[in-house]
Amino acid sequence: MEASVTRNPKLRTACDRCYELKERCERATTSAHCARCERLGLACSTVRPVRPVGRRTRHEKDSVTRMTSSKHRKLEKYQPGIDACLDALPDLQPEEKELLLFLLSQPESLDHYVVCSSFQAEQQHSLAAQLPAAPPLLKDAYLACAVTLKQLQSGSVTDMDTSTCIGYISKAMSVLRPLPVLRSQDTVLCHTLGSVLAFSIYSAIGVGVPDICRYCLGTTNPFVGITMSDAHKDPWQSFLVLLETMDCLVYRRKPARRIQIPAFVVGRRLGLCLPLLPYYHDLCVISNSLLNTTDVSILARLQKQLDGIHAVVESWQPSHSDQLVEQFDSAEIVNLLAQAKVYRLGALLAGHRLRFPFGRQGVQAEIWSKEAMMEFEMGKRVTKRSLRFVTLPFIVAAVEVRDKSLRFKTLQRVDDYVDHYALFLRKATKTFLSRVWHERDLNLTSRWFDSIHKPCPVIDSIDATCFSSSCI
Repeated sequence: MEASVTRNPKLRTACDRCYELKERCERATTSAHCARCERLGLACSTVRPVRPVGRRTRHEKDSVTRMTSSKHRKLEKYQPGIDACLDALPDLQPEEKELLLFLLSQPESLDHYVVCSSFQAEQQHSLAAQLPAAPPLLKDAYLACAVTLKQLQSGSVTDMDTSTCIGYISKAMSVLRPLPVLRSQDTVLCHTLGSVLAFSIYSAIGVGVPDICRYCLGTTNPFVGITMSDAHKDPWQSFLVLLETMDCLVYRRKPARRIQIPAFVVGRRLGLCLPLLPYYHDLCVISNSLLNTTDVSILARLQKQLDGIHAVVESWQPSHSDQLVEQFDSAEIVNLLAQAKVYRLGALLAGHRLRFPFGRQGVQAEIWSKEAMMEFEMGKRVTKRSLRFVTLPFIVAAVEVRDKSLRFKTLQRVDDYVDHYALFLRKATKTFLSRVWHERDLNLTSRWFDSIHKPCPVIDSIDATCFSSSCI
C-alpha cells in the first residue's frame, strides 16, 4: 500500500527556480537544497504541481507553449511560499502586507523598473525569489519600493506617501550599513537591497543614490568577478553600475567597478546596451585622469586611449539582434534598438568632448546630437512609448543643442527621457541644461562636465548627510 503512493522522483528533479529558468539543477535528493540555490543563498523549494506521467496530447503541448512563450510569459499570482514568508514577518501590518503583495504579485506594477514589459514578470520573480532568503533584511526596502511604484502607477505623489516612503528608506538604510558581505552569496543580497533603495530614493528624496551605489559595489568588490557571465544570477549589479557611472561621468570621478558582458544578454534596464557600459567606465577614468594631470606623455597616452574607444564604439552594433524577434514584440524591438543607438551616440559624444572643447569639431558633435534626438523621437512616435533608462545619453546629447527653439523643445523632452521614477532628477536636469547652454553661449566653460552646475538635486528639507558615504 505504501509503495503505491510513493512518488517517482524523476517526475520533478529540478527545484522551482531552476525549472522556471531552465537551469541545470544539481542536488542529492529532491528534498535537499540544490547547488545553485545554496551557492546564491536562495530559498530552494519544489512545490509546483506534479506533471502526470505519459506523453502529452497535442492540445496540452500547444497550451504549454503558449503559457511559456517568452513574449507572453506571466508569473503565477505570486511565488510559492511568499504568503507564508509574509505571515512569518514580525510586526507586519495588514496594509504593509497588501503593499508587498502588490509588489510581488502584479508584474505590471514594475513597468517603470524595466526597459520593456516583457521583463516585468522576470523582474518580479527576482524580487520574490530574494525575499524568502532574508525577509527581515529586505522588508523595509521592498515596502519603500512598493510605495514608490504605487505613486508612479497612480500618477500622483502625496506628502503622506512620500513621508511613509522616507520612513521605510531610513529603516532599510540602517540594515544596509551593517550588512555583512563575507562570501559571494552575500553579494546578490547586497546588490538587491542597494538597487531597490536607489530606485526609491531617486523618487522620494533625490539625493544620496551614488553614495549607495559606491558603497554596495565597493563592499562586494572582493567577491565579484569583472565578467557578468550569467547576468540573471545577479540582475541588480548592472543597475548599480549604471547609476554610479552616470554620476562619475558628470563629476569626472572613477567608478568603483568595470564589468564585461561576454555574450548576448538583453538587460532588464539597459537592454542591448550592456556591452557599452565598460566604455562609459573607461571614459570616466580618462576624464578623471585628464582633470588631474599636466604631464605631456600621460596626456598623449590618454588621447590615444580616447582614439581607441572612439574606433570601437563607432563601429559597434548590437550582437545577435536577429534573435530579438523570438523574445520580444515589434514595439519592444524598436525601443531596444533605439536605446542601443542612443547609448552608442552618447559614448561617442562624451569621448568627443574629452578630445575637443566647445568651439572645436562642433559640426560632428551637432550631427551626433541630432541623430540621437531623432532616435528618441522616432522610438516614441513608432511605439507610443518613451525610451526607458536613457537619462545618461539624453543629457550628453542635449548639451550639444545650439538652436534656441530646439533648446526649448529639448527642455520639454526632459520629462519623456529622464527616468520617470526620478522626479527630482528631471527638475535638476532642466536647470542644468539651461545653465550649461548659457555658459557655453558666453564662453564661460569649454566642456559641459567642467560646469560648476551639475544635474544633481539637493533637497534642503532632507538631512542629506545621513546618506553620505561616511555615514553609510
